[in-house]
Amino acid sequence: MLVKECMELAAVNLGIEDALQNFFSGEGTAEDNKKGELLLTCFNIVENELALDYFPLLGEDTLTSDGGVIAFSSLSKPAVRITKVTDKWGNSVPFQLFPGYVKTQPGEVCVTYTYAPVKKTLPDESDFSALVPARLIACGMAAEYTMATGLFEDAAVWDKKYKENIRAAYRLQKCERIRSRRWV
Repeated sequence: MLVKECMELAAVNLGIEDALQNFFSGEGTAEDNKKGELLLTCFNIVENELALDYFPLLGEDTLTSDGGVIAFSSLSKPAVRITKVTDKWGNSVPFQLFPGYVKTQPGEVCVTYTYAPVKKTLPDESDFSALVPARLIACGMAAEYTMATGLFEDAAVWDKKYKENIRAAYRLQKCERIRSRRWV
């Protein structure tokens, strides 16, 4: 899903579709541009919140190092937490975390990590295209927008809808279930 699509859904929820269309076309007033920029900021806030608090985004990079030191800057995305390091055959490898790097065995390793999304602009695509419905992001954007504009009662309503959508998205995700045990 594109950032623009999420912004359009949020604008419909908020009743500011005309202002957003003027912002997209570049023919908007200063007020329209302010609303459009605020919606874009709200998108970035919601996407970051979802990635860090609810639905971690997983990245995986295969890297080679002679001394077993892999700098966080060499990863393709901004890592938040390293979850696993494996060798080229898929076997788990011990690793230690340091402030600027990961220390592991020398050679080729695959680093699996969670990451924070980078700041998006209008033509960009969301990192949650396959994980989270656009409706969920739009509700979060509406909650952030109404809070930022001082509409606190509306913000409480949108925040409740946002949290309900997060719970519904959790239920839709695959999860391992443990069969109940039958005692005889």
